[in-house]
Amino acid sequence: MLKKKESEMNEKKITMIWVLLAFILLTAWAMSQPFNAGPDEEMRYLVADYIYSNHGALPRGDDPAIRNATWGISYAYYPILSYMISAAFMGVASIFGASGIALFRAARMADVLFVTCAVYFLVKASGKLFPREKFSREVRWMFTALAGFIPQAIFLGTYVNTDSLALMSAALILYVWASYLREDWTWKNCMILAVGMALCALSYYNAYGWILCSFFLFCLTVLLCREEPLTQRVRFLFGRGVAIAGVTVALCGWWFVRNGILYDGDFLGRKACTACAEKYAHKDYRPSCYPTPEKLNWNWLDIIFYQDPGWYHNWALTVCVSFIGTFGLMGIYMPYMVSKMYIALFAVGVAGIFLVRGTFSLKKSRFIVQKKNVADDIWKIKTKVISKKWNAEGIFHILMVLLIIIPVILFMYYVYYNDNQAQGRYLMPALYPLMYFVTLGWNRILTKVVKNEKVRSWIYRVVTVLLVISPYACWAFLIVPYYAG
Repeated sequence: MLKKKESEMNEKKITMIWVLLAFILLTAWAMSQPFNAGPDEEMRYLVADYIYSNHGALPRGDDPAIRNATWGISYAYYPILSYMISAAFMGVASIFGASGIALFRAARMADVLFVTCAVYFLVKASGKLFPREKFSREVRWMFTALAGFIPQAIFLGTYVNTDSLALMSAALILYVWASYLREDWTWKNCMILAVGMALCALSYYNAYGWILCSFFLFCLTVLLCREEPLTQRVRFLFGRGVAIAGVTVALCGWWFVRNGILYDGDFLGRKACTACAEKYAHKDYRPSCYPTPEKLNWNWLDIIFYQDPGWYHNWALTVCVSFIGTFGLMGIYMPYMVSKMYIALFAVGVAGIFLVRGTFSLKKSRFIVQKKNVADDIWKIKTKVISKKWNAEGIFHILMVLLIIIPVILFMYYVYYNDNQAQGRYLMPALYPLMYFVTLGWNRILTKVVKNEKVRSWIYRVVTVLLVISPYACWAFLIVPYYAG
């Protein structure tokens, strides 16, 4: 009992250290950047400032006070929960006399909070994704460092945007998924899932794959993996499923109802946004005139190898390096060698997945080893026995792959039909499942190649420390000098 309590205390201390490491870095980075230091921050901040200045009133998407003269739209067409929370921080700061620069820095603290919370949920999820019975403690910390401290994810927590809320909601949903694998669909897990999906719905549309896959995970695991009779499983599915849906809609439905009322039934506001751009945008930036790859009759090879004069690399490579970390208005690059090291780390880890036996098996299986006398030798015969029971972890892994594919498809659609942007941040919803597989692959490779457990532990520790240091180094050696000069 004493050992268990001591272990829990140590766990809480380590969790607190991770959260503090993230919070300190995020705050320092957010406070050291000038206004409009992130993509479209000025447009985004206008929404938060409108809510703050108008005592909580929410703007229409076409309100002239927040509409951009070039693009003809505002970010009020997109979910604005993160801007509402930024406005709340601004309100608190104003009580202490803050104004001007201090107000927009207060607005950024909402994003600092979102990514800090994301790191917290990742730490909690890691213990369930990589349990001690199967993995060393160092494996889970490597995953947390990979997923929580990749420079681009940290950067998203340093300026006003909605991507940071999407990261937090994805981390919360991942924590629920991991909890299900160890605890089943308890009422607690169901209600946290509902909160996570509601937050996701109010964050950014490219993160909606987490909502879709949560629906699949819940339905498939209830119907296939539970051992009760079918009628009880169906009753469980509808009983708790309706409760999850009800709480989710109660928390986020207001936004879509509001859109439907304001924009003649356009619940997502996408058609209204396009119509607004067509009406108010500068002529060259109207959707009907803007030169998209579709209008230019480009194929995907043209897109992949296209290099804008302001880019260091072609389109595909720019997406890769900006997924890892490209800062400011896509103008502050990490050293290319560092980006290469990240890409190599990811590639080897993903390749190592193919060494993990049964990762995507939908039916449970086990190996039986039998000894058989053959002449003067004793042969060991290993037989794979496949059970009729469905494998919840196999379903989980397939849906994690789907979580990687969905943002890629959405991004490719956006690039081809809307705007040829090479910004890796649009792929951020795929970060956590990708890093999960990278960690799983590296664990398998090191287990096979490095037989000494102590040596493996030190490899994990060194890699983890370097991964955590990396965003600190980006801030100290890239961000601070860039803006100081």
